Amino acid sequence: MYNIKFGTDGWRAKIAENFTFENLSKVTDAFAVFVRRTVKKPRIAIGYDNRFLSDKYAEFTANRLAGLGFEVLLFDTSVPTPLVSFCVVKKKLDYGIVITSSHNPYTYNGFKIKNRHGAGASEEETREIENIIAGGIIPKKAPGRVSPVNMDEAYVKKLSSIADITAIKKSGIKAVLDNMYGPGAGYVKMIFGSYKGITYIHDKRDPLFGSINPEPIRKNLMELESAVKSAKADIGLALDGDSDRMALVDDNGRFIPTHKALVISLIHHAKNRGMKFRFVKTISGTSLLNIIAKEYGVEIIETPVGFKHIGDLIIKDSATIGGEESGGLGFGYYLPERDGIAANLLLLEFLAKEGKKISQVLASFDKKYGAFEYDRVDVRFDAEKMDEITAKVNEFEKQGYIAGKKIASVSRMDGVKYILSDREWLLFRFSGTEPLLRIYSEAPNLSEVWRNINFGKNVTE
Repeated sequence: MYNIKFGTDGWRAKIAENFTFENLSKVTDAFAVFVRRTVKKPRIAIGYDNRFLSDKYAEFTANRLAGLGFEVLLFDTSVPTPLVSFCVVKKKLDYGIVITSSHNPYTYNGFKIKNRHGAGASEEETREIENIIAGGIIPKKAPGRVSPVNMDEAYVKKLSSIADITAIKKSGIKAVLDNMYGPGAGYVKMIFGSYKGITYIHDKRDPLFGSINPEPIRKNLMELESAVKSAKADIGLALDGDSDRMALVDDNGRFIPTHKALVISLIHHAKNRGMKFRFVKTISGTSLLNIIAKEYGVEIIETPVGFKHIGDLIIKDSATIGGEESGGLGFGYYLPERDGIAANLLLLEFLAKEGKKISQVLASFDKKYGAFEYDRVDVRFDAEKMDEITAKVNEFEKQGYIAGKKIASVSRMDGVKYILSDREWLLFRFSGTEPLLRIYSEAPNLSEVWRNINFGKNVTE
């Protein structure tokens, strides 16, 4: 019997294998029981992405909840995940649901929950929903209704107020945006109107995502790299499958780890915007952030992987900005949730204010702070070997060395992170949705990064 479990951000499973209408009904019913324990007449929004059957799954969920006493606002077209969060906050709703599997392969779909702040559901909340499913608790029927909703105008207006669009246009910057077949490109087009400086690729719906995963990592952005070179653009930008994450390519057509986008965001808000804020990064974030935060007098906080941890801190203090190495950035003055479009707009604003190309900016970082290189691999393994792999990972602490380098300290905040120096580390984390071991490393050069990663890959052999 399939055991429904929520991962870092929602429940995800393979379409027709475990993501079925039958299992979706169980998750929907459990969500209804959970919500109605504290809210008598719940009001929620439901959105969906461009995946296969996402619109049908969303309609099914909406109608089922309407029969359980919910007032449901169902988006009339596919939308970015952050637009659902924006709708929840703007209309003061109780919750939001997004039918999406974000960056997972096209064979997957998922069910994300947003709370009344627009942030991802906490582990405690999703665990309670899992327990309701396991207990077979049946929700009581009650009258509700489904109404269509469209928030395009309000969302575009909000995004346009976050970044200085006029300054970006005046700078004459040329950019290529890879939409990765998600629903985000149309909103960027509305924001920039007749401006001709942005070229769009993969901006149509394709449930197969062009035969790649809609995850903004280098192997999936080769066409963006080529497009930047062909267009002689100043920068390449990307959005993932549900537009809550971003990535960048420099003016030489070279993929840049999103760590650098976090660094730019910290500097931009401190230097160009003159803001007082604290910055939150996850355990897989670059150590360069710590150095720059100290220079600008910004408090820095580290959390486990998963933007919901950052979102929780933003809810508690809106003077918070944060991001994760996977390309999710959030801004407390906007939403306690990731928004890839907002992050890209602010990156363009930074370049417009600085009057420099992205390669020049990054070269200045290396000159001032030294090089910080990073990479990550996901290694698929036999699920039955998880305990064996875990034991091998833990054994390194007893040995005291990683790839011949002495271990300075160990963090078990999320997975196992072996810190070798203030500029070098190796992190092991298991995926919450697939049988994958994620291995991350940062070092002063890529040869050392890959020496560490290849050493770490041995635990799965």
